[in-house]
Amino acid sequence: MDLSRLGYAEINSSQFGPVHGPFMMEQLVCQREKMLTSKGLFMNSDPLQYAVPLLMIQMSVIIITSRIIFGVLKPLKQGMISAQVLAGVVLGPSFLGRNIAYLDTFLPPGGKVIIQTISNVGFIIHLFILGLKIDWTIIKKAGSKAILIGAASYAFPFSLGSLTVFFINSTIGLPKQVVHCAATVISLSSMTSFPVTTTVLEELNILNSELGRLATNCSIVCEACGCLVALAFNLYTRERTMNGVWGIVMISCLLGSIAGIFRPSIIWLTQRKSKSMDNKDVVPFYPILLILSIVSIASEVFGVHAAFGAFWLGVSLPDGPPLGTELATKLDMIASSMLLPCFIAISGLNTNFFEITESHENHVLMIEVILLVTYGCKFLGTAAASAYCKTPIGDALCLGFLMCCQGIIEVYTTLVWKDAQVVDTQCFNLMIITILIVTGISRFLVVYLYDPSKRYKSKSKRTIINTRERNLQLRLLLCIYNVENVPSMVNLLEATYPTRFNPISFFTLHLVELKGRAHAVLTPHHQMNKLDPNTAQSTHIVNAFQRFEQKYQSTLMAQHFTAAAPFSSINNDVCTLGLDKKATLIVLPFHKQYAIDGTVGRVHGPIRNINLNVLEAAPCSVALFIDRGECEGRRSVLMSNTWQNVAVLFIGGRDDAEALALCMRMAEKPELNVTMIHFRHKSSLQDEDYSAMDEYNLIKDFKSHAANKGKVHYVEEIVKDGVETTQVISSLGEAYDMVLVGRDHDLESSVLYGLTDWSECPELGVIGDMLTSPDFHFSVLVVHQQQGDADLAIDDSYKLPVEHQKVGDTRIQPRFSAEEGFTTIDLSKN
Repeated sequence: MDLSRLGYAEINSSQFGPVHGPFMMEQLVCQREKMLTSKGLFMNSDPLQYAVPLLMIQMSVIIITSRIIFGVLKPLKQGMISAQVLAGVVLGPSFLGRNIAYLDTFLPPGGKVIIQTISNVGFIIHLFILGLKIDWTIIKKAGSKAILIGAASYAFPFSLGSLTVFFINSTIGLPKQVVHCAATVISLSSMTSFPVTTTVLEELNILNSELGRLATNCSIVCEACGCLVALAFNLYTRERTMNGVWGIVMISCLLGSIAGIFRPSIIWLTQRKSKSMDNKDVVPFYPILLILSIVSIASEVFGVHAAFGAFWLGVSLPDGPPLGTELATKLDMIASSMLLPCFIAISGLNTNFFEITESHENHVLMIEVILLVTYGCKFLGTAAASAYCKTPIGDALCLGFLMCCQGIIEVYTTLVWKDAQVVDTQCFNLMIITILIVTGISRFLVVYLYDPSKRYKSKSKRTIINTRERNLQLRLLLCIYNVENVPSMVNLLEATYPTRFNPISFFTLHLVELKGRAHAVLTPHHQMNKLDPNTAQSTHIVNAFQRFEQKYQSTLMAQHFTAAAPFSSINNDVCTLGLDKKATLIVLPFHKQYAIDGTVGRVHGPIRNINLNVLEAAPCSVALFIDRGECEGRRSVLMSNTWQNVAVLFIGGRDDAEALALCMRMAEKPELNVTMIHFRHKSSLQDEDYSAMDEYNLIKDFKSHAANKGKVHYVEEIVKDGVETTQVISSLGEAYDMVLVGRDHDLESSVLYGLTDWSECPELGVIGDMLTSPDFHFSVLVVHQQQGDADLAIDDSYKLPVEHQKVGDTRIQPRFSAEEGFTTIDLSKN
């Protein structure tokens, strides 16, 4: 073989040059056949002259560059979409592409066509996933506030921007090309896409915040307004010919086929496969991909982009599990993480800053002014409408910035317009640059101005001690991830001894990680969609608690909620519900799950982050529940008196006092053996001066209980250091079913000397961390009292009667159910 001839053939494998296209000058590429894979360097073959190696290098460089830029911009709270566009700008003609040799090697015309084709496939799949996560029924749930703000967010910039163009054109006159470009950029700047808004909210960890929910509803209203205006404009400007009529008819037929044929087919195939494999989470993956291909091809046949049909096919399908969850899991890695960055980067590769600076005849500055005026009107219109709806000024400003954020939908629109010659190159460059600048500034300002926890970060914190001192009702918020958490939570409720004279209100919150849908959910159980698979698990949880309610009728009442949100921000739902329901104690499951032999079975890192976030900002006391119910062999909800022996470890401090206050309530239960183990150092035997009067009174009351009740015991352990403290705790063995302990202690205390050097779980404190050892087989409740003012501003809305009711009077206190809207127990409907 003549190697020199092989190299010569590669050099001449591709020829290109300018030709006259239908709209403008274009490049014609002539490519040799059989240039797919390289023969290797040892054969004197250049890999960059072949399609596959060049494509792999292009994708790798784009992904690596975008990741590097994202890492640099992450402190400024910029998103991955902005990083991918900037990666294209850096690799394109604005920077590295100024070198002609590099541009011809890395982005030859033939190679550019291939990567555009592959990346478009990824974008089609990604848009299908975005549509799949959308629940358009939430537009029905949007209140008048969201409708007004969403409509204003579109109407203000669109109308005022158009008036600005009309005024400038009437005053100084503008070329027809500039007027057309200005009208186009106004329509784009007025848009707020629902998928983009939810993506931004999720990236900023405020999707399930009060502002996030309002922005979600406003964005879908704004997008609906944009679609209606675009449809009306398209019908008005379309050619009055049979071709135009047939175009509308064919697109209508496509949408009708999606709703009437493809959607029922996919749902039927999913149900059929789930039944045949006895697994509700199984979906017909390959048939769905086939239908997606058919719909995308039909879209191209009918004259619209393939992504149009893919998006509406996704919208037509039910969001959430199983379809949304399974398809997103299988397709996201390839489509969104590998191919989509290339599609976004292409917008940057097509951007050339130097064409903007060198262009004088196209009134670039005037178009940029119109763009900024439109964005300014969008911000002011949104903020003004929000203020009119009595939204706090800070939140109104943040909502205005959020509605100005744009992303993949707008980038896709500009690329389609550029390919269709709707906008010229200069206008395209301005639109991409303005989207980057406005979105970047808006995201940064939202992070700087908005704190979702400020609503429940108050100086006043509800505590068990204050509830006890003021004779207020005990109100518990129980957080649950699955049915395995229920039995021990029921045991905890039973141990708190609800009575007619001292009733309990409790609220269950089923925490579900948001998968397969775009918007977060926090809703009462009875308002959940019965077709949602999460409803089935929530129903099992609710049924278990309702059976417990039935056992203790007239002594406790409950409300049941479900929160579906990203685990990175679901702590906002926990704290918000705790504040709204005036909870005294929030109980969170520990992130480690123990097996039946006492060893650690599973460790859930995201749950640990949730616990840490709640501990930081909760509006009331917090307890971390280390559940060893399986080790104890007591998992039935219907078993009575499952906990026979409870102990509280008291060293000193406000957290131990909070745990003791809860234990004092348990001591009222006649069937329960309650023991207080008081650790004291030898030097403190003569010193009865406690750090707070609350501690002194609680210990005094407990000693009084121990003297008068046979099942209440006070044990004083005299220790000299942490070693002896550990020995006493280790001797507990299996004598107790449940042990309560405070989280924080005085680390300088001699009782803990030598125990503070190392800790695996600092959120549990020194003693709590010790009790996570597999050597112990009892459940543990680690209590933390949130710091607040000494004189808490707690209302007396749930104050209990001082005088006992008459014997035989089974009435519940009026405040107990009327103001809360508690649901009655009716197991026959479940």
